[in-house]
Amino acid sequence: MSTINPHDIDDPGEPLGGVDDLIETFRSAEKTRDAFRVGTEHEKIGFLREADGRHLPLPFDGPRGIEAILAAVANDTEERKTTTWTPAFDGGRIIALFGSNQASITLEPGGQFELSGAPLRTIHEVSAEISTHLRLLRKHTDPLNVGFIGMGFHPTATWDELPLVPKARYSIMQRYMPRVGNRGLDMMKRTATVQANYDWLDEAHMVRSYRMALAVSPLVAALFANAPFVEGKPSGAVSERQRVWSDTDPDRSGFPQVVFDDGFSYAKYVEWVLEVPMYFVRRNGRHHDMAGASFGAFMKEGLAVDGVLIRATLRDWTDHLTTLFPEVRMKRVIEVRSADCGPWPRVSALPALYKGLLYDDEACAAAWALMDTPSGVELSALRTAIATEGYRAMWRGRTVQSMCQQLLEISAAGLRRLGDKNAAGDDESIFLQSLFESVAAGKTFGEQLLDKFNGPWGGSLAPLWDETEFWSETNEQ
Repeated sequence: MSTINPHDIDDPGEPLGGVDDLIETFRSAEKTRDAFRVGTEHEKIGFLREADGRHLPLPFDGPRGIEAILAAVANDTEERKTTTWTPAFDGGRIIALFGSNQASITLEPGGQFELSGAPLRTIHEVSAEISTHLRLLRKHTDPLNVGFIGMGFHPTATWDELPLVPKARYSIMQRYMPRVGNRGLDMMKRTATVQANYDWLDEAHMVRSYRMALAVSPLVAALFANAPFVEGKPSGAVSERQRVWSDTDPDRSGFPQVVFDDGFSYAKYVEWVLEVPMYFVRRNGRHHDMAGASFGAFMKEGLAVDGVLIRATLRDWTDHLTTLFPEVRMKRVIEVRSADCGPWPRVSALPALYKGLLYDDEACAAAWALMDTPSGVELSALRTAIATEGYRAMWRGRTVQSMCQQLLEISAAGLRRLGDKNAAGDDESIFLQSLFESVAAGKTFGEQLLDKFNGPWGGSLAPLWDETEFWSETNEQ
């Protein structure tokens, strides 16, 4: 979720002239193939490692808290020789860092640490970026006995045990979420994901890319399912995170049918976005609660803020786009959002998987054909089945396991054709290895953890923290 850049001036800009201005935000994002990049985001769940063996939620406040860690990174004089991290504040509290390398470190509502990586050409560069980030973070967290795990859902904490990051937009969301779904608050504070962002050539290429990315997203959910525990016990799901998202504000999440309808275009996407209720507007350095208001009405009639009628601007539109949470969403990039987070070697697997599918035309067509023109309702039902059944779920007479195997083969072939290699001569398909292994075993990552819980761990989650902790490994590892 977006954070105000500390370099921004609080100037909302001029009022929008009409819907054409909104369409132009997407048209102006078109790029030539040689300019295509991949941006990767991942969220980590922090914890305090206590001397008595307990693993407690990472607080926001205090000498071992989130704000102290952000301040330590920002003040790291050695790090400044290569990258400067500028703090962003909300109400006087540090809530993000913006790097001179185009990356940022932001916070999700429950304190999940997110690296929003720079747009990079290859997944080899993505992997190196993650490794560099983790080395920096561990430099400041190891002395505090603070660690981070890669899971899709917090395995032990209750909602109340987790902090609420003091960002004004999160307070607005916390008030609004219970009105539009049963699991929105869980989504905010207890889930973690890995996401990736991609470019497109023109409107027709965007349509093909968006449709395919959304169609295969339930298969991606199965490949990365890694959230089988809730409050210290098995939840009955292989991904509790997927169950959460199936019951979170249907107005702005899930599988928008408009993407699959005939005539999908920039304009059709704008029409859908305009129907999604707003959360807030930013004026005079503050987030003003507008939860439930219509952006379309905001454009036509304005909204009253502190007794003054204001009109919608391009900045307001950009903010509104960040409050939509479909499984794939479009801003100035196509963002894929279906994967549970996992230990860091699997973080690079997600951007690699979709790069092979999106940036190779043959692979994109093959992946779309694999799903055979689905509907949003069908995909929603498939995700629900996958959340509990994993690879055993069925899609039109086939197991999800066999579908995932084929999807991986399509992506790997695409990556080989793209031919981006590291110094050792390996193409980017090497990053899919853990996914191939999971499918071959017929068990999602969540099921593999459940096997350990029911077997060698003896019904204890104490070993989970070491099992899923992020480590600063080398690219080769």
